[in-house]
Amino acid sequence: MARDEIPELRDVRDRIDKDRELMMRLIFEAIERGESNARIARSVDWSREYIAKLRREGPKAPRGEGR
Repeated sequence: MARDEIPELRDVRDRIDKDRELMMRLIFEAIERGESNARIARSVDWSREYIAKLRREGPKAPRGEGR
């Protein structure tokens, strides 16, 4: 953590990043199982089109690894 960060906000941001990484892993597992774009999208409140894009592009390196 940088010395000029607010610890409480940094902690929340770190939890959000971890939860997003978990959600993305679970989305790609659902894709691998053959779940429909619509069902996945409804489950995470995203568009079918965005899920289709994820399906086409595949998983990317987690934040901070290769980006």
